[in-house]
Amino acid sequence: METVFSDGDTVVVHKQDDFESGKICVVLINGDEATVKKVYKLEDGIELVALNPSYPTRKFTAENMKNTPVQVIGIVKRLYKNID
Repeated sequence: METVFSDGDTVVVHKQDDFESGKICVVLINGDEATVKKVYKLEDGIELVALNPSYPTRKFTAENMKNTPVQVIGIVKRLYKNID
């Protein structure tokens, strides 16, 4: 079963910029868009895969990551569901 994040949920994140491919990470895009995605290392960049299939996969080359910029903030360690 895949992890599904909903509005109001809380995640605990271990702050680090390196990660193992396939981990769920918080990624900052263009300095103002934070997203939680499964992140895969590619030969020349990263791929961000949404846990919700309604959202498209996004790929960033190493050059894109510098120009946009795209930065991994940390790895999600815990998810607390809001049941209200």
